[in-house]
Amino acid sequence: MMSTVAKPLLTEAVMFFSERGISKEMLFPEFEALLDGLVASPDFADETVEAVFLQINARLQVRAAVFFTLDFDLDGYVNRLWNMPLRQIAERAERGPDMGGGPIRLVCLGYNKQPQYRPMLWKPGQRAGTNDLALVKDAVARNSLGILGEDEEALGVISPERLNIAAEDAWYGGGNVIGGVAAEAAVAEEAQAQQEKHTREVREYRQQIELLNNRLRALTLEKEQALVELRGIHAEHLEIVQGELLDIKQELAQQQKVNANLKRELSKAQSRSSTDIE
Repeated sequence: MMSTVAKPLLTEAVMFFSERGISKEMLFPEFEALLDGLVASPDFADETVEAVFLQINARLQVRAAVFFTLDFDLDGYVNRLWNMPLRQIAERAERGPDMGGGPIRLVCLGYNKQPQYRPMLWKPGQRAGTNDLALVKDAVARNSLGILGEDEEALGVISPERLNIAAEDAWYGGGNVIGGVAAEAAVAEEAQAQQEKHTREVREYRQQIELLNNRLRALTLEKEQALVELRGIHAEHLEIVQGELLDIKQELAQQQKVNANLKRELSKAQSRSSTDIE
């Protein structure tokens, strides 16, 4: 009899970044409610936020990571146009750095073979003196999400300080480990440039939408004013016609009286003529 090996159970989660580090964590069902517009996140209102989709095993080890951006409107709801199949993207990802449980599957800006998602990706760098991947590793180890893991001896959690981040060429199977500040600065600079570009594009789109809304309101008001003027002109014409009709009725009544008088006079004249003949 052939034995089957059970596929390790993975917990899916999303973490949001701020300038100071990871600012918010949630399990994927909660994130789906956010995407569906069932809940809002007012603390992210009118912002484009950097986030990461994670698949985490029972040993609290990251197995896949997709670094993406998310747009929020003025009320803190996710932009309805946002659409990224995060789970499918993670499943098709290439091998990335080792975050304690072997090489993870990684997708980020500059490390992605699905170009249609490039505008919505960002590259992890360094913030608050710590590498973004180390921040993720530390947050997973703290387990604020309450992921059910194995016993403490089996966890084998590696401290964030010991986390080695492989260079992009090393993620494909060769190269050296990035250890210099210059490389991290370059990564952060590129991520910041992409973030600023995306923010500008979002701002321009919102300005265009606002201009179109203003134009629509102006056209609606103009149409309403034209309709009011047309109704006024129609009322004036109706009043004139009704006045002319009243004059005609009065003239007709007077003519009918004149005709009646003429008939009476004619009848009298005919009577007198008959009497004279006799």
